[in-house]
Amino acid sequence: MKRRSSILLVMIAAAIASPSPRVLAEEPRIPANDAEVVERLPVTLSLNRVRMASIRQRLAAAPKNTDLAAAAAEGYIKMGNDESDPRFYGYARSAIAAWWDADSPVPTIARLRAKLKEKDHQYAEAILDLEHLLEDHPRDAQAWIELVNLYRVVGNYKKAFAANLQLTEFADSTTVFITSTPLQAATGKSEEANEAVKKALIAAKQNSHVLLPWLTATAANIAALRGDVTQADTYFRDALQLTPNNIHLKRTYADFLLDLGRPEPVLPLLKEHQNDNGCLLLMAVAAQRLKQAEATEKMKSMLATRFTEIRLRGSRPHGRFESRYQLELKNEPDQALETALENWKLQKETRDTRAVLEAALAADNRAAAEPAILFVKDSGNEDIALNRLIEKLEQK
Repeated sequence: MKRRSSILLVMIAAAIASPSPRVLAEEPRIPANDAEVVERLPVTLSLNRVRMASIRQRLAAAPKNTDLAAAAAEGYIKMGNDESDPRFYGYARSAIAAWWDADSPVPTIARLRAKLKEKDHQYAEAILDLEHLLEDHPRDAQAWIELVNLYRVVGNYKKAFAANLQLTEFADSTTVFITSTPLQAATGKSEEANEAVKKALIAAKQNSHVLLPWLTATAANIAALRGDVTQADTYFRDALQLTPNNIHLKRTYADFLLDLGRPEPVLPLLKEHQNDNGCLLLMAVAAQRLKQAEATEKMKSMLATRFTEIRLRGSRPHGRFESRYQLELKNEPDQALETALENWKLQKETRDTRAVLEAALAADNRAAAEPAILFVKDSGNEDIALNRLIEKLEQK
């Protein structure tokens, strides 16, 4: 029972984190022959692929086996998260292709389908999948967890809190705490969230709790939001010691360092993750601030190629990333604002809102930012960077 509980807690924490997808290398190429080495994989990823090969073979023999399909999809999603590589999400979709258009797949498949739609920024469709699932399975805790997270991402805090309230009727206190804390931090209750996380951290350190990495990273984000720079930096470093290969955490810390005017540590921090668009973007920004012209131009070119590739695949680049690329690296504030606003229609996490405010300020267009300004004020978001930007815009 203890092991199963730990696994569920890890799933909960993963549901709340929202890492951004990676794209393919900048120059697609067909190998000259079958013996040519295209890519050398990390040992852990290679081992995962061996395990997945076994599952895939069994699934090929029984393509309608929901247990095997779910196992394959879950494995590929994990690999995609670990490597920030969307190719694995495509493999996951293939694993559950038989149920992709089904009206009422089994809960496991429905949750996985929703997760893959979320990865593709199809938030409305993912929410609909989960809502339908919960109509028939109202005590599916993982579905409620995913739904709370999605409502938070799209900025529907009223529904997020309502969904979280549903969890309180049957879920344990730890589950409710994990889903409610990011909501509190984004809606004017950062002090309450901060105190709760600190208390949980003390208990986790004493008990070697499985949630210690998530708690530490969450404490870092809340401290940064509140402007407690020293505390945030300490928490970020502690979190990275606990999960040194967490790309999303590294990206968040690099962003924090850039906000502090400390671009120097960003390049070595992210150098092993240049295949991740978010990491490459932050490295380019850091290189530009360090006046490393050649490195900046090289990374700008790589980003431009990757954004083109994404569009060729029928998708769109992450608006938050592309807007920042246009604003900081291309000096195109009007285009950056247009991109940021289009992205903001889909998702309204703090960085998405900040992209709108920063671009509007640079483009001298307060009117365009008015919906984002009202959203921040209505939600009570206490993020210090957001509120400073609003102050500057209101002085225009």
